[in-house]
Amino acid sequence: MRRISRPAASVTNMDEKSTTLLGSVRHSLMQAARFNPGDVVAPAAVLWTDADGQWRPLVEQLRGMMPEFLTLGAYDPATQTGPAIWLRTVIEPAVRADKFPDLAWPNGTVPVIYMPGVSRQTLRAVEECPDALEPLVELQYRGAVWTQKNGKDWTVRAFLVNDEEGLGLDVAEDKLTLQAMQGALSQLAVTPVARLQGKRLEAEDFDKLMIGDTPRDLLLWLGDPGGTRGQWDQDKWNAFRNRCRQEYGFDPECDGEIIAGDKLGQREGAWYGVWERFAESPALYPGVPDLLRRAKPKGELIYDKELWPDENDSMENALRAALVEVGSMKPADARQRLEQLEAEHGPRRGWVWARLGLCPLAGAMAHLAVLAKRTAAALGGDSADVMARLYAEGGYLADDAALRALACVKSAEDVAAVRAAVRCAYLPWLDDTARQFQACLAAKALPTVEQQEGVEAAAGECVLFADGLRFDIGQRLAAMAEARQLEVSAGWRWAALPTVTATAKPAASPVAGAVRGGNLEADFGPEVADTGQKLNTDRFRSLLAAAGFQVLGPAEVGAPRAKNARAWTEYGEFDKLGHVLQAKLASRIEDQLELLLERVQSLLDAGWKRVRVVTDHGWLLVPGGMPKVQLPKYLAESRWSRCASIKDSSHVEVPVAGWSWNPQERFAYAPGAHCFVAGQEYAHGGASLQECLIPTLTFVATGAPADVVVTVSEVQWVGLRCRVTVQPAAEGLLADLRTKPNVPSSSITGAKPLDADGRTALLVADDSLEGTMVSLVIVDAAGRVVCKEATNVGGDR
Repeated sequence: MRRISRPAASVTNMDEKSTTLLGSVRHSLMQAARFNPGDVVAPAAVLWTDADGQWRPLVEQLRGMMPEFLTLGAYDPATQTGPAIWLRTVIEPAVRADKFPDLAWPNGTVPVIYMPGVSRQTLRAVEECPDALEPLVELQYRGAVWTQKNGKDWTVRAFLVNDEEGLGLDVAEDKLTLQAMQGALSQLAVTPVARLQGKRLEAEDFDKLMIGDTPRDLLLWLGDPGGTRGQWDQDKWNAFRNRCRQEYGFDPECDGEIIAGDKLGQREGAWYGVWERFAESPALYPGVPDLLRRAKPKGELIYDKELWPDENDSMENALRAALVEVGSMKPADARQRLEQLEAEHGPRRGWVWARLGLCPLAGAMAHLAVLAKRTAAALGGDSADVMARLYAEGGYLADDAALRALACVKSAEDVAAVRAAVRCAYLPWLDDTARQFQACLAAKALPTVEQQEGVEAAAGECVLFADGLRFDIGQRLAAMAEARQLEVSAGWRWAALPTVTATAKPAASPVAGAVRGGNLEADFGPEVADTGQKLNTDRFRSLLAAAGFQVLGPAEVGAPRAKNARAWTEYGEFDKLGHVLQAKLASRIEDQLELLLERVQSLLDAGWKRVRVVTDHGWLLVPGGMPKVQLPKYLAESRWSRCASIKDSSHVEVPVAGWSWNPQERFAYAPGAHCFVAGQEYAHGGASLQECLIPTLTFVATGAPADVVVTVSEVQWVGLRCRVTVQPAAEGLLADLRTKPNVPSSSITGAKPLDADGRTALLVADDSLEGTMVSLVIVDAAGRVVCKEATNVGGDR
């Protein structure tokens, strides 16, 4: 395996944490709905239980931001509120479209059901659940429940103080503070988090939020004049008018919102502060952009286009037309034009409209500019290894930029424009680079399976296979891990040829030595060395088990503390989604990486010392499809998108290479970035750097070294009491049950010392946590985790 130094990508797609409580709650609800389509079906709904009704003041605000937001209560379709039986009905797409056409949210969006006055424990107690809630009970199994990691309902304070899933604020726990916090919740929800950080929040701080905040009130009124006025009594309206007259020189009642919108756009005097407040959290005031469109002065020369959304709209339209034109240019001219367009439109990514998603093409330009630069010259090198080094040192960023640009846009018009530009700049470079690589292979073949260093796993290691984890995607995964303080080392190896799963997956496994080539057949699969039987999934897993590997399902963590523990697991849907979605795969990459990283983290948290991520092959992705090359069917035993098994007596006019399992057996592959099948935007099986150079990533469990080495010898559950024994017994050790092994505040029991025999018992007081997977951790006197093991609350080890 070659180790690499990864250059920093010039642009990232990392989402920034929301700037308000309201935005963070929305983001957290959306995260609860995430799922891996290869492992589970989409959740039917996200259930939000709120036993004390603490979150009620935010319902109207969230409903305005989330069209999929439903509420349990008396039937009122105007507010998307209804009893359990109605909610159970409307979440079904077919029923909703037929019976409730006014209830609509984007395809693929998971509805959220807010349940004030209902606790998670009420839903879990199926036999005791009130009849009125019974229609929703099964949704906790078919859907997701928005709860803390410890299984408890989110309270307002818990969300404010949680430093991983919430806002990480410092909030006092006394009764007065909690009362003030609850009373100020509607104002707290839209207060920028930056104003709440760096201090301990007490009752006085929350009380101050209730004192007149004229900029906030003004923006709320500007975004919805009629609705906001209807929520205020006459005294507040009069006070608001007085403040506006004194501070901003206008009367809301006499002058109206159009004049106010004009003043906001001019941003003069005190109005500058109002604009800055809007720019801090523009999503909280969704009606303001439309007001600015209506209020913009007609016929006047606009010097500061940043302030007017219709100016941004016009620039997006002009950019869209320009990108379509780029698609018909010569590649060199197209790349030069892309750099010009970036200089013109790049600054708009800093405009407030970008934060509202109104500048998708300007966002894509950042990546298109990188693509133009990286594809200005074909990748050189007089050997495969030299080309691999150049590619790993930065050449892959062309592929990365193409995917990121495609992922930025959603509307059909924008997608067509970006696809045209990407294809024009990218395809010629891709084809030239692939042909140069293929020329190198003609001079010297890639190593066979026997010639290449195998994939090995030491005790305490888990090998995670991710199908189709292309090199550039692997580097993105490593960067995400480093951003989360995970220790990761990156390298690369050659895929087996042809680059299809049947050939390349066993070659990238720890049991490659138990497999042999034999004769090349239509499916490109090898056979079991000892029996000569065709290798299939069951036989592959049997080989792993015979070699001492625990074969884990996608949600299993195995027994990392067992003697000489080694494991194999599979996760990720890159290749499957690519074949189904074709170029649309680009928009799913980020979610797939998040899920894969979560899987890695769960294995490390369970106690595996290292997780080694391997893959079988990469792929080509060309919007608009790869050029087709002819290979008559009568010359081939089987013909795939980028490779073909040829008949013994056939002479073909395309490149041929030796099968990596048996080089005497030959197969054909498509030249350059061409394809044997027309219309394929996503394909693999051929010989290109994108298909053949695959990443190897090793993630290491971090933590301070401990002075003592102990193991958990027994975990016994009696009801909700966990009896623990460790060996050898040592002074100063404590046992704890945590939802996050390295986070003491995630404890569900409190740490207890081990006695002289290395024993203790931990009681889980909250019976709603029964069945939850947690970590049993043993910590030393300094608080360092010296041993950990996964266990289910109330369950057997």
